[in-house]
Amino acid sequence: MKVGLISDTHGYLAPEVFTIFEGVELILHAGDIGNEQIIAELSAIAPVKAVYGNSDRFPLVSRYKRMNFFRLQKFYVCLTHIVSSPKTFAFQLFKMDKNVDVVIFGHTHRAEQARFKDILFVNPGSASQPRYGKAKSVAIMDVSNENIKVDFKYF
Repeated sequence: MKVGLISDTHGYLAPEVFTIFEGVELILHAGDIGNEQIIAELSAIAPVKAVYGNSDRFPLVSRYKRMNFFRLQKFYVCLTHIVSSPKTFAFQLFKMDKNVDVVIFGHTHRAEQARFKDILFVNPGSASQPRYGKAKSVAIMDVSNENIKVDFKYF
């Protein structure tokens, strides 16, 4: 399964995203959407699961959750916006009695991938406002029954 990962659009969807996400079966938006039009535009590519971020306001915060837990193939996923650190977030998941394999998050505007214990943490970066001199970015996550592979796309 090919999944598009995006975050921190802040109301702007770069045209490159349509080309990069061509052929994905699902899009995961990790918050700071900006407005409902972003979800509508992404939905023209593939179904979208999203969470709200700290910059989102009504009506987005009434339509989306802060955290979304679901399954992709055999993997359990947590979609959220802010992860202070993989270690701290893993402890929060433990306290919530949530066992997950993958955490997709945003907020930092930096593309990154890390592993803490048995959890893969992936931030696709920002598709609209990158920081620290970096390029805009999204990611493609290939999910099979055996593993997950993440490929960051910069533009």
